[in-house]
Amino acid sequence: MGDAFTEQDDETGQDWEVDTDNKIYCANCEHCILVKSSAGRGGQYYLRVRCDAGKWRKKLGEEKIYKYFTVARRSLDSCSDYIPMGDPKEFIRDLKKNLPIKDEVYSG
Repeated sequence: MGDAFTEQDDETGQDWEVDTDNKIYCANCEHCILVKSSAGRGGQYYLRVRCDAGKWRKKLGEEKIYKYFTVARRSLDSCSDYIPMGDPKEFIRDLKKNLPIKDEVYSG
């Protein structure tokens, strides 16, 4: 049986299960990188994540970029480019605790 734990989604209040034996969590991969995305207000920006290996694509082939606060939910069944950054259960649990609960605007 898979190693799993339950977390509550801060945005919806619903529980979601992290099944670390059967899924690859993209946030735990070296190819998952944080990027700045312009907020259109001077030097303000949003934080986004993208797959540096090019695995996140829209139907027409354009790169898909995700909101930073949702990255702990992004997973795949398999990935040929997956390079883990640590124990998935511990990594995702710590990430979920430290992620912002909504999309925030940063200055810099």
